[in-house]
Amino acid sequence: MKNSQIALLTILIILGIISFGTVLKVEKNHQEREKLVSEKKIIEAYITCERFDKCHNKATLEQLINDGYLDKEINPETKTYYNLNSYVINDNGVYKFIII
Repeated sequence: MKNSQIALLTILIILGIISFGTVLKVEKNHQEREKLVSEKKIIEAYITCERFDKCHNKATLEQLINDGYLDKEINPETKTYYNLNSYVINDNGVYKFIII
């Protein structure tokens, strides 16, 4: 191999390593955002339910779905529906979604 071929091969390997790392990071960020959007949608449904005085400090997904505040939501990590026993709690104004 000539020096020019070795240099080209080295540059291609470096570019490949950088590209692979970048793609992994972008994919991880995308998955985290999908999860965040899904959880925010569920929490917003709970807040709406709370405003109509139907939910007090805790509500399961089943309750939110049955009351019409939410459609079945898919967990972006597992690509399956969330367990209907998963719930949202209001801890002094801090809303938390607990996955079961």
